Order: sequence, then C-alpha cells, then structure tokens
Amino acid sequence: MRHRVAGRKLTRDSQHRIALRRNMIRALLINGRVVTTQAKAKAIRRYVEKIVTRARKAAALKASGSKADQQAFVHQVRLLAREIPDRKLLSLLVDVIGPMCQDRPGGYTRILRDAKNRLGDNAPRVIFEFVDRAPSDEEAVEA
Repeated sequence: MRHRVAGRKLTRDSQHRIALRRNMIRALLINGRVVTTQAKAKAIRRYVEKIVTRARKAAALKASGSKADQQAFVHQVRLLAREIPDRKLLSLLVDVIGPMCQDRPGGYTRILRDAKNRLGDNAPRVIFEFVDRAPSDEEAVEA
C-alpha cells in the first residue's frame, strides 16, 4: 500500500529528483514552456503551482504599503528563495509572473500532448507551459 506517500520517484534517487525539479522549474520560468515527458511534467506541476501561488502573494504584498505587509513580502520571497536561489529569476517571478497570474485562482500551467513520442524509449512527450504566457515571435509567425 502507498498510503501517505506523495510524489513520483521517476527512477531517480532523492538528490537527482531535487536537481531535476529545480532545473525543470528554472527552465519553465525562463522560457515559459518546456518539452518533456508526461511523467516529469506531472511530477513537476504541483511544485510550480505552489511557487506561482507564493509569487502571487508576494506581488500583492509588495504593492501594498504597510510595514506588516512588507515584512510578509520578505517572508514570501525567502520561502521562494528556497526553491529558486537565482536572484534574477526570483525577481522575474515576483515582478512579472506573479502579477500575470493575479486574476487566476489556480491552474497556472497546462500539459499539452505532443504528437510524436520520444525517440529511443517511445515515452510520451508533452509541452508543459504557463496558461497565460505571451506567444513568442516564432509562434506569432506560425499563427
């Protein structure tokens, strides 16, 4: 039985899973989308949702001016810095992505099935992206 056992192992040890999670989250925040396997996208989705929710809270607290809200803002940023140690990426998260998702109560990401499976092991590929992301120049040309 797997009672009270959360998360997927992805056939990796714990340190490798943590590194994979951080790298996937970093790539998603920088690029707005990642092409990966379905299992990895489903495993990472729960962490991305929590990070974006914290960024929303931090962005709302940053906009307010009271001293208590500023202390709460610092607390939220420190909690985000646990997962994202890069300061530039952290500021991008709080200044751009948090306000972008302010109106959405959850479900900030989506997983779209790719038509081709991965070569080699035939694993199902997906496109893991933000729902509210702005289309890039290449996609605008295709549309």
